[in-house]
Amino acid sequence: MPDIPTALPDKVRIRALIRKRGYKITDIARKIGCPPSSIYDLTGRNTPVPRGVPLLRQVAHVLSTPARPVKVSDISDWTGDDDIESEPEPKVPAA
Repeated sequence: MPDIPTALPDKVRIRALIRKRGYKITDIARKIGCPPSSIYDLTGRNTPVPRGVPLLRQVAHVLSTPARPVKVSDISDWTGDDDIESEPEPKVPAA
């Protein structure tokens, strides 16, 4: 099984976007279908812990607006391709 890519969340930026959009932690958790504790971990006051990029993509999607899209790199130290929604399909060699 391939490893899930991780990134270090920017807790201050995530908290600021949640407030700016008028959400609560529980609103974000409900929208992406995860326990509120997962979002609290992203915004808490403790030392940041790397989190899976798929979770960060979901959070970025919820925090995006048409006028102000949010990328994973905006809310974390992710340097990969923000436009990829899922892992690329493996290429099958021609027979």
